[in-house]
Amino acid sequence: MSIFDPSSTLSRLLRLVGLVAVVSSSVNAELLHRPWALALAVLSWLGWAGWVAAPLGSRLERICVSAMAVGGGLTVGQAAGSAITAFATIFVAVSLLGEPRWFGWLIAVETAVLMCVSVLIDGQPGRMLGLLVGAVVIALGGWSRRQARTVAERNRLLVEQNRIIRVERDRAAALAERGRIARDIHDVLAHTLGGLVLQLDAADALLEAGNVERAAERVKASHALAVSGLADARQVVGALRSDRLDAAAELRRVIDEHRSTGGELAERVDTAVELADEQAAVALTRAVQEALTNARKHAPGQQVTLAIRDSGDAIEVVISNPVGAPRTLLGGSGSGAGLLGMRERIEAAGGTLAAGKEDGRWTVRILLPRR
Repeated sequence: MSIFDPSSTLSRLLRLVGLVAVVSSSVNAELLHRPWALALAVLSWLGWAGWVAAPLGSRLERICVSAMAVGGGLTVGQAAGSAITAFATIFVAVSLLGEPRWFGWLIAVETAVLMCVSVLIDGQPGRMLGLLVGAVVIALGGWSRRQARTVAERNRLLVEQNRIIRVERDRAAALAERGRIARDIHDVLAHTLGGLVLQLDAADALLEAGNVERAAERVKASHALAVSGLADARQVVGALRSDRLDAAAELRRVIDEHRSTGGELAERVDTAVELADEQAAVALTRAVQEALTNARKHAPGQQVTLAIRDSGDAIEVVISNPVGAPRTLLGGSGSGAGLLGMRERIEAAGGTLAAGKEDGRWTVRILLPRR
């Protein structure tokens, strides 16, 4: 805490030292022989003592400073310590008193006027100019102190606001990263495990039918899918993003995996897959992967169509499959976060995604900017 803080312990100790100095320098024979002057001096001392302990900005503080103004201002001509009290009152009124601000200036002006009255009563009009100059200097010093306190308070508030903003920004970044990790894990698990279940179910059915050779092919395909899923999982966990992702090659891998798990796919690629950055490439490949996984889950054995075409400065990708297939083992699985994760990825990369029924088919439309 700063020693200039009006509520600090050190500040109050300095006020107390000032009170002792004022009392010791005010007690003299002239003051003691003037009861009215002594009474006013005691009033200023009591006001000073109350100001030492008064809470900042309280009504008691205003009353105490007013007492200092009256008692100190009217006894300037009779006691040297009263001049200290009067000047201190002006400084305090201008620099420390809280709202309303005009009250502090009123007390300062009142003190200056009472000082002039005091020297006139004492028959020392020559001191009036010096006292007024001193009062103006002290008032300006008090105003400068008030401005410094105001600026310091604003800076404190700005620092606090910046701290809150940093906390919220870090929290938002953490939530965004958690969402990204959740999407990556969902994409890998949903794609790989869904494909494995389909392959192993097919192998089990072929074994029951006595077709060992085709069942072995399904098991091998399951092994290849598991290896691919493990590689994807390692990429997610290790955040291996140092090399630029080849979107075209990654899409080809996703298509081949879909076909290797028994899915039928008709593809039409009318343009080169060139995207703005790696984020867009990852978003596109993951969205296509999720759409194909959903097609295998909800429309097994149905042909899926994949079209990639140029749309000016963007690439348009359309994935569709028939709807209305019988409920399957995997049709009711999943948390429903796949479509949400797809949309979040695409929108984060600056694109748009729309999904819904069109002419009896479930269609996913993706639009991503090239640059």
